[in-house]
Amino acid sequence: MFILTTITDTIRVPAHMLSLPTLVALHSEIDLKYPNRVLMDVGLVVCRYGDCLKITNGFCVPGDGGSHHECLFRLVVFRPFVEEVCLGKIVKSTYEGVQVSMGFFQD
Repeated sequence: MFILTTITDTIRVPAHMLSLPTLVALHSEIDLKYPNRVLMDVGLVVCRYGDCLKITNGFCVPGDGGSHHECLFRLVVFRPFVEEVCLGKIVKSTYEGVQVSMGFFQD
């Protein structure tokens, strides 16, 4: 049901966060970008797992005040297997549909 997946992405650190240590700023930006997002062929991202495994030196793009870093990091992903039964609690039922809470996710 929950798996760890390794992702490589270019993360932009905005100019106002350049005074922070690089690892702290990158973790903050990853935590803003990925949770509650469905990645194609991966699943629903729950959270970041641990520190970044690899960080390259940042580079600047002309006209942009932030720095861009290539990062390798791990994510906890909700990906139910085929024919897996998941239990949840019905939060709301209307003519439009049913809203179900699974504890960590509600939709």
